[in-house]
Amino acid sequence: MNPRETTIGLLYPGDMGAAVARVLRARGANVVTTLRDRGGRTAERCAEADIAVLDSLTTVARKADVIISLVPPAAAAEVAEGYAKVMHLAPAGVVYVDANSVSPESAAAIAETITRKGGSFVDAAVNGLAKNLTTSGTLFLSGTRAEDVAELFGDAVRVRVLGAEVGTASTMKMLLGGLSKGLCGLFLELALVADRRGMLGEMLKAAHEIYPGMLQVVDRMLPTYAEHASRRATEMNELQATARASGLEPCVLDAIGRLHELLAHTNFTTASGADVRSIVRHLRSAGLLCGAEANVV
Repeated sequence: MNPRETTIGLLYPGDMGAAVARVLRARGANVVTTLRDRGGRTAERCAEADIAVLDSLTTVARKADVIISLVPPAAAAEVAEGYAKVMHLAPAGVVYVDANSVSPESAAAIAETITRKGGSFVDAAVNGLAKNLTTSGTLFLSGTRAEDVAELFGDAVRVRVLGAEVGTASTMKMLLGGLSKGLCGLFLELALVADRRGMLGEMLKAAHEIYPGMLQVVDRMLPTYAEHASRRATEMNELQATARASGLEPCVLDAIGRLHELLAHTNFTTASGADVRSIVRHLRSAGLLCGAEANVV
């Protein structure tokens, strides 16, 4: 699939969506979206990423050869259903790419929504932060037209095609996302213990010396929780559902999920953009895992 001959409908330009759009625009693709029911920040991202804004989802459907859905996990099915209602207007051979952090079972349900209307479906997952998409991010793809979607990105992003089965890319996202969230969750709980005992500085120094790879993940991920804690809590719900659908009762994942629910309800305002030490101390002052507040979950 030649990006210079392809129009891509992006639903919708959040941080990751805008990062994906910039890559595709640089590859020569025409990227379009609509701002119906979207906020002012989305409009700013469109301007920054050179995304053409159309008047409605119907117009996007008429023009787009490929649709990429990049929304919070809880909205993934609704966005697919909304597009399916106007998909009969789409160009022949349209491909719907669901790149959301959803379980493989959720991905399969979304695929059914699209394929029963005659469209092709590609399961996708982006691992990494939006700001690092072209340097350390990985786009995982699965589905019968995964190779076509891979061609749109070329070598601008690291792409791994995982086969033709819908759900494989989503499973990979669940697994890798669970590792990073698990590391952040375990680190936070231990760091709060260290801080209460006056040893946070010593713990951080020793951890960086002994477990540098692990702390690189924490240093990269934890400062982004101020903006993304709620979404990551939802992603943990999807991962727990994935484990149960695989016949496992997730003990550790449930605990990580509960902690992420608590983080989602914690005031991160003063910690936004701060370093790890400041975030830990902010969360301690906010009462994370302290007394009765720990029973919220």
